[in-house]
This record gives sequence, structure tokens and C-alpha cells, in this order.
Amino acid sequence: MIIDDSKFPIVFVDFQHSLEQVKDETNNHNSDMAAFTSLFEKEKPFVMISTGETPDEKHKHSREETRKINAWRKINKDKLKCIKATIQVEPSKVKRVGLTLFASVYEKFWGNPLLLAQTQEEALELAKNILHKASLTS
Repeated sequence: MIIDDSKFPIVFVDFQHSLEQVKDETNNHNSDMAAFTSLFEKEKPFVMISTGETPDEKHKHSREETRKINAWRKINKDKLKCIKATIQVEPSKVKRVGLTLFASVYEKFWGNPLLLAQTQEEALELAKNILHKASLTS
């Protein structure tokens, strides 16, 4: 996973696993979790935008990896509320429909909505609106 927080509170992420990550998956999940933990330390709401391909459906986490991710998620449950939404940029209408079905599962697990945009520009506009609404309620 690649995390770019240079435009915080808009955080760009790429969830796609590279071949190097698959070989050393546990280490990468540890660094991913550390990167997210550092975002939480800012104590400000943010929106994640994923512009990369959707994660490879063939990739399956090991039980140990799944346990680590679940444990981290439970420890950081309150902090995860800083993430106001995750927006997946997906130009393909067919893939967006498929992701719509996955969105409720994603939200139940991570606690923030998975929204879809056709373009990066649309995703940025959506992110700005979400952050504006978040600033009005805090």
C-alpha cells in the first residue's frame, strides 16, 4: 500500500499489492498500520482517495495477517472515526456497480463509507464537500 498525505486532510492511497509486498506481507501491513497511526496523531478528520486499481481479488491474507489487522482495527476503533470516507476512483461503470455491492461490507468493517467516483476530479470535489460538512459538525 502507498500512502501520500502531502495534501492532508485529503490522503491518497493505493491499496494494490505489488509483488514485493506479497513476498513480505506482514512487514508491509505493520508499516501500513504505522502510517495510519501517524495520520491519527494529527487528530483531524480526513478523507482517503484511492486512485489505483482496486485490490486484486485473488489476494488473500493469511490468518496471522487478518488477526493483526483486526487487532489493530479494534485498538484504533475510536481513531478510525477521523476517516470521514474512502473514495475509490473507478472509471469503469461495471466495476463501480460491483464495488457498490462491496461498500456496505467495507463500511461495517472500517466504520467509514466507501464512495465511488468516476474521475479523480470528481473524487476531490466529493472529498472537499465531506470535509466541509465535517468541519461544520465538529
